[in-house]
Amino acid sequence: MIPTLIDPVAQTVAAGPVTIDRGIPMLHRLLQAAAQIQLADRELPYGRYLLHADPEGRFNLQLDVFSRGYVGGIHAHRTWGLFFIFRGALYVDDYNEVDGKVIHARSSFMGAGGGQFFCPPQADWHRVATRPDGPQVVSVHIYGQGFDMDVGEALNGEGQVRSYRRGAFGDPKHLENFWSYR
Repeated sequence: MIPTLIDPVAQTVAAGPVTIDRGIPMLHRLLQAAAQIQLADRELPYGRYLLHADPEGRFNLQLDVFSRGYVGGIHAHRTWGLFFIFRGALYVDDYNEVDGKVIHARSSFMGAGGGQFFCPPQADWHRVATRPDGPQVVSVHIYGQGFDMDVGEALNGEGQVRSYRRGAFGDPKHLENFWSYR
């Protein structure tokens, strides 16, 4: 799975800054590659798993496994990024920054095979949630240069930006024999 997903990203970042005009075609190539990957019929422990960190620090690739009924906080990554869903579905709420305030812009529901790309200068404030039932959500998240894998930014209850510590990466042994090619 790794080279299939790393190559389109590495080729895009090698060609220069990742913009919306170059990010959307990259997402399309990744969705086509992901369609050739089949996940094992078993669940993983919830959390995030680091699949690849670019040796030049240009991007990282993570597998995120969400619990049923998960509702995340509103947060931002402050770099370009994308995600796509292998299994399950995510509710995604996107927010815009207007005059220093974060305002709800749209909500969407994405199932397996769906994805989203974001990049500056547009703020990427968002939150995700999962259904209380149905398949376990397994998704890939790729973040660009400058993404801090340990500390993130989120909004507190009053709408003020706060730093938070991200959870540790899961043990990669859980991923053994988890995917194959169709």
